[in-house]
Amino acid sequence: MKRIGTKYRWLTVAVLLGLTASTSTVLGADNYQLSDMTVYGERAHGSSTTEAIKPLGVVADQEQSAGLLGSKDTLDMPFTSMTLTKTSLDYFGGPAKGPTDMISLNPSVRDSSTSLYNDISIRGFKINGHAMYLNGIPGMLDQQHATEVYIDKATVISGPNIGIGGTPAHESAAGIVEFTSRKAQDKPNTDITLGYTGGSSMREAIDIGRRFHNNRYGVRIMADNIHGNTVIKGENIKSHNMFVNVDQKTSHSKTNLLVGYNYMNQHASPHTFSFDSSLTSLPKAPKANRSYKPSFSYNEFDNWIVTLNHEQKLNDYVTAFFNGGYHREDWYGYIDGSPRILNGAGDYRINLTNWPLGITTKHAGIGIKGKFDTGSVKHDYVLNVDRHWYEGTGGNVDTWGHNGSVNVFGNIYTRMLDDSAYYTGNRQEGGAPWSSTQVMTGWHIADTISTKDDKWQFLVGLHGHNATLTRRNQSKQTYHGINPTYAITYKFSPNLSVYASHSESFMMGQTVGNSYANKGETLDPNKTKQNEVGVKLKNRNLLHTLSLFEIKQANYNVDANNYYRQFGHQKDRGVEYTVTGSVSPKLDIIGGFAYLNAKQSLNGLQVNGTAKWSGTMGLIYKPNTKLSIIGRAQYLGKATIQSERYTVPSHVTFDIGTNYDTKVSGTDMTFKAMLYNVFGKDCWVPMANNNSLILGQPRTFVMSATMHL
Repeated sequence: MKRIGTKYRWLTVAVLLGLTASTSTVLGADNYQLSDMTVYGERAHGSSTTEAIKPLGVVADQEQSAGLLGSKDTLDMPFTSMTLTKTSLDYFGGPAKGPTDMISLNPSVRDSSTSLYNDISIRGFKINGHAMYLNGIPGMLDQQHATEVYIDKATVISGPNIGIGGTPAHESAAGIVEFTSRKAQDKPNTDITLGYTGGSSMREAIDIGRRFHNNRYGVRIMADNIHGNTVIKGENIKSHNMFVNVDQKTSHSKTNLLVGYNYMNQHASPHTFSFDSSLTSLPKAPKANRSYKPSFSYNEFDNWIVTLNHEQKLNDYVTAFFNGGYHREDWYGYIDGSPRILNGAGDYRINLTNWPLGITTKHAGIGIKGKFDTGSVKHDYVLNVDRHWYEGTGGNVDTWGHNGSVNVFGNIYTRMLDDSAYYTGNRQEGGAPWSSTQVMTGWHIADTISTKDDKWQFLVGLHGHNATLTRRNQSKQTYHGINPTYAITYKFSPNLSVYASHSESFMMGQTVGNSYANKGETLDPNKTKQNEVGVKLKNRNLLHTLSLFEIKQANYNVDANNYYRQFGHQKDRGVEYTVTGSVSPKLDIIGGFAYLNAKQSLNGLQVNGTAKWSGTMGLIYKPNTKLSIIGRAQYLGKATIQSERYTVPSHVTFDIGTNYDTKVSGTDMTFKAMLYNVFGKDCWVPMANNNSLILGQPRTFVMSATMHL
């Protein structure tokens, strides 16, 4: 116990800080002075577009998106949830990770992303952009580095809760991550940003918002351009993004249309490292500020994104809605691979492949929702049917390198890199052959039943899904399943609630990756089940959440012949604590800690890449209305990979920065500076359910200036 107490002392201090701050507001209630606040409301007969929110400091909202259930107060949500505002993205979002830096403020989320892929895990289950939601619609995001230019908010609901979200193509057992696009506000904005993003890379951005016709209609145009050599030596990035959001709102309807285009060209961008089974121990992490790939390796892709949401109030009891989306991800330029470390001296090999691919995703859902009373009981219901189409193209280009691949060699410590075997003949871009089509049809029924005083709330729901998968050179496969979602919440007071919930999900089985002997095979589907209990307390301006959970899912692993199969079950049990809000008028806080015990049922071993302890704590100190000083600490405990053969050491990283609002020649300006990984810690970072590791981000200094015209 002494060892644990010392090692995780900073987590204890963080929790005590949150609890002490909450207690101090009670003890000093007679002399407590409320901070300045802005209250947004809607006119009785107007068309204001500003949502009525309850802010928790400057980086989170108490009013949260609950998918198909609509907007809810977090104290009424029977799940662990958090909604992060654009301010959290402005303060903490870095050039390499962007939105991942935002959502990793939630202790449920563990970051395993790089500048190439924005991967995370929640409660021991990996999730990437393909399983995330945009404006309530699944499948609208790509797996690669996510642009942040159009993002307004992000909501994280932990656990397999697709029973309250639209039907995705891929199971999101980890949780629902939903991004919301920016809308034009009542006050016009014209913001122009020039930023330095590390190395010799720069960013230019523009954000223009206007409302028309007595504020009924709004248009927001958001674009940016990122280019140059990054802080990682050898990596070069070119990115162009443009998004337009159009919305309208009346007393009986509201509509939102988002149209966007994203282009990215990344050379020698780092990602994972794998390890040869002959190693006797895990090599020390090399320097994180350089790429270990040859300069000719690259990923070039673009994305077209369209989302449409509409609600029409039919009467006082019924509102009809439609959610639809289209996403085309075209990964036409690809020569890439990941280093495999061969020995303790740090020698490695990269098997580079030419593998263009593409993904087309479409989604359409309709439904009705509303409220009615039956005697002394209130009902808040939703009925929804939807369909999701997912078509994939991809394949190795065998003519490149004569067999579709090229090996290069190097050493992670000596910086040696031998790419003399690079063969340029017949390299192919685009034109990837069709590989699979997946169609998911789903339905959702949910009713939140509450007493007149709202002390008791009962969520009862069912959701069903039918999946059809057609793959090249394989017969058609069809699966179906029906799952319940139910929960109970009791509110002792408007600021104190306890809850218990059970949720289940069913999705298609995993498709085996290219590194296994049975690559391309689709595994049998399975259900994921979660039980959770928790308590939520809002004391003055601080919200505390404490939850206990258990998740059970079929376990996947590799056998002696390198076949990826289901083996027994994975059971994840844990505890999470979060605190969000204002400690005082000048100090905001967000963070918490998580304990996760993820075990494989067959052998009792820890699930690969899952650390037991993690924590995060962000602080925003505002000495005056113009200046904000920002700090963050992130901790990840030790983990194991390859069935506990190798131990990945724990690490702590720190970020610090500042934002300053002022006027320059009569123009409002915001200046930002941030230093990520202050002490330049080089460390391995595990990935949930994976035997590969990534390198933590190197020390990175960024700064920007924004003109508000």
